[in-house]
Amino acid sequence: MDKIRLGLVGCGGMGTRHLYGLWELVQSPFSNVELCAVCDIRRENAELAAQEAEKLIGIRPEIFTNLDEMARAVPDLTAVDVVTDPSVHHDVVCQALDLGLHVMVEKPMAITVKACRQMIEAAERNNRHLSVAENFRRDPSARLVHYLLQTGAIGLPYMALFHSLGPGNGIFITPWRHIKERGGALLDMAVHFTHMIRYQLGDIAEVYGDVRLVEPVRKKPDSIGDTYTFYQNQFQAMESEVPATAEDTSLAMFRMENGATVNWLVGLSGHGGCGGEVIFGNEGSINGFGTRGGSISMQRRGQEARNQEEILASIDGFSLEPLAEYLFPTGISAGDSAVDWKLIALEYYELAEAILNGRKIEVDGGCGLKDVAALYAIFESARAGRALRMSEVENCEVYAYQAEIDGALSLQ
Repeated sequence: MDKIRLGLVGCGGMGTRHLYGLWELVQSPFSNVELCAVCDIRRENAELAAQEAEKLIGIRPEIFTNLDEMARAVPDLTAVDVVTDPSVHHDVVCQALDLGLHVMVEKPMAITVKACRQMIEAAERNNRHLSVAENFRRDPSARLVHYLLQTGAIGLPYMALFHSLGPGNGIFITPWRHIKERGGALLDMAVHFTHMIRYQLGDIAEVYGDVRLVEPVRKKPDSIGDTYTFYQNQFQAMESEVPATAEDTSLAMFRMENGATVNWLVGLSGHGGCGGEVIFGNEGSINGFGTRGGSISMQRRGQEARNQEEILASIDGFSLEPLAEYLFPTGISAGDSAVDWKLIALEYYELAEAILNGRKIEVDGGCGLKDVAALYAIFESARAGRALRMSEVENCEVYAYQAEIDGALSLQ
């Protein structure tokens, strides 16, 4: 077998984006995934995804509204890609794993740390792969930063800034992203950021933080940038205002296991904004942690700053994996309108390679849990009024904030 047979579970806006990612993979010489089914509890969503898939890859997948039924009906179904509302990730993923399927699940891995733990346990008892679709680290800019840090290009990192504060009170993509028990915009967005901090600087030892709900009412924007049919239909049906219960602003200090500190300011609220990512080392600095479609620069002691193109031209030993080289032949993704889809293609390829050839999953359940825990450590620290060791959050020893979410969802 040179391809896995895959089902898409969750056919909303992000599910549509995953179809385009699959299309990028199918077009390449590395194609190792065959889409055979789509599943959504709303049949109209599954129908729309099936139409999109047929348009893109020329094959109309079977349509289901029930995961059990899909697993029984589709011959040799190997894996599922779970792209549902994060508040049900744990239910859907555990169900799929117990059906004997391998799973890739969109970030955030789950709604709380306890939910992450349930998913890891299900993967272990069924001896199945569990991959978390974290795309930022796969961008060429992120791979380059990782290489530069690993090879000592700026010496020993001792401090970093991660600032991403955007003003306003507009609805962020969908109304559910402002509801605490559905995940909230910070979990949905900023788990990318905790992941990138960990990818570049290692594990976090301690967190002190604060969170606020600054905008209790969110307003429908004049337009939405995404052109996918699902998003456009959803936007047309959106209420003009929605109440918000999830905090929208966060500030923290991370102390890393290696002794470095990271100053964090992330949110989507208020009347002012700021942004910037810098990693400081004792021999230089890097602007940027790496991000989807991003670019970075570096300045070493006594030298002029160099942009990504100049860095690539001046170093030896750096390379991307073969599929990434094919998708990003220049080593730069900035300005590439298909970058989102190409990074998803890399996620699909890795899952299939893990199943077919034993490749190691980069962002597995343990990694996904740490990303979620790092974000919630800010919330739990604010509730506890003190700095927290990451082990306290990862092991659910300090859990007051998340316990309220688990209670609302009847999550045991």
